[in-house]
Amino acid sequence: MKILVPVDGSANSLKAVENAINLAKSNPPSTIVLMAAATEIPDLAEGRYIYEKMKAQAESALAKAKETAQGKGVTAEVLLATGPSPAEEIVEVAKKEQADLIVIGSRGLGAKTPSFIGSTASKVVTYSPCSVLVVKLQED
Repeated sequence: MKILVPVDGSANSLKAVENAINLAKSNPPSTIVLMAAATEIPDLAEGRYIYEKMKAQAESALAKAKETAQGKGVTAEVLLATGPSPAEEIVEVAKKEQADLIVIGSRGLGAKTPSFIGSTASKVVTYSPCSVLVVKLQED
């Protein structure tokens, strides 16, 4: 089973990583692909600066997620995607990687308003080429 796990450093995405690790360990041989997306903002004068900040944040989230997986004895591939929106990148990576399952946090760092599910997770559920497991923290 190939499990794609989008991460952004939020508590929800780290919970998704933990769930993916448990799934991989209970369904060998499984592969975990950790991915983060840095959004390109070409129309703003400050676009390059914002992109570099987002890329650094994405790399940090990937490193933490990979460390978590390795700490639990699971090898994980790491992928940094760049594109117009995180949801589109997640769906595209799922297609390219031929993922069997996406494990995603219900809300990420962009969640500013209370809702049952964040916009990225909602779009991924709608457009994903494979099954999606949405992971929630208890306080969600």
